[in-house]
Amino acid sequence: MALNKLLDRYLSKVYYVALGILKSPVEAQDASMEVLAKLQENLSKYPITNFSSWLIKVVRSHCFRILKDRLKTRTSELKENNAPAFMESPSFDALDGKTSDTEQLSKAVNELKEEQNRCIVAFYFQGLSYQEIVEEEGFTLNEVKSHIQNGKRNLRLQLTK
Repeated sequence: MALNKLLDRYLSKVYYVALGILKSPVEAQDASMEVLAKLQENLSKYPITNFSSWLIKVVRSHCFRILKDRLKTRTSELKENNAPAFMESPSFDALDGKTSDTEQLSKAVNELKEEQNRCIVAFYFQGLSYQEIVEEEGFTLNEVKSHIQNGKRNLRLQLTK
């Protein structure tokens, strides 16, 4: 079947994109299998002109949902575990009322314009080159450079507020 050939061809790429986002081989493998399992039903829903780019977008979206769920879980655990002994712990870094650097960066990246967000995530978090971003996102090279430059400037402005 043609779908099986496509899956065989892109399995490692799907895994490595997931690994770049999730940073855990086990989670990346699970996410890859979840995406590939849902692939057949998603293929009929969308008009696909470039399968590779579309598949990578689906994987990235799925992985970011996993990260978002993980963040929600950690946040709810912090709210539930608000006993005085926990609050007095020196390892509790929110004592000064500030959020962690990672949370601030994540929030700032999510507040960028969609094009800037996609280019910043692809370049800095996935380690893709400009040319790879051009191929996967469908922007021109100059657009990619512009989105990254403007995204960096906007991140700097947001983080220094």
